[in-house]
Amino acid sequence: MHTYMGSPANVATNLAAVPSSLVERRVYMLMVQGDDRAEAHLFERFAFDDEEGTIATWSDHKLGDMVMRMTDVLIANGGAHCPGEQVKAHLDAEHDFSVGAPAPAPKTAAEAFGPVMEGFSGDKFVQATVMALC
Repeated sequence: MHTYMGSPANVATNLAAVPSSLVERRVYMLMVQGDDRAEAHLFERFAFDDEEGTIATWSDHKLGDMVMRMTDVLIANGGAHCPGEQVKAHLDAEHDFSVGAPAPAPKTAAEAFGPVMEGFSGDKFVQATVMALC
């Protein structure tokens, strides 16, 4: 897990520098809290070598305790099951995510997270957390 806080530009720079191995995973997640809105993006490929994937998105005014709850799910899982599937099941039960059509999977962290952070460029302060899941 990587968490960054600060100006949207600084956080975007840090997210773009996340190791490329993170976006090569089958499932990973980005949660962003801005001044007055929050978004979560769950990136998923069905197999590691898939060229395409989907992005499930959710938005609201606040993330609330989403990061803490996802951390609790991972700890409770204890590595017994695919963490991405455990997180997805928990998210599906508690939040209304919208899943986009299959599209080319991002090849870099900048490609994955840059468009999300552009939506927060007018904010004064953001917090972004990336979780590597499967």
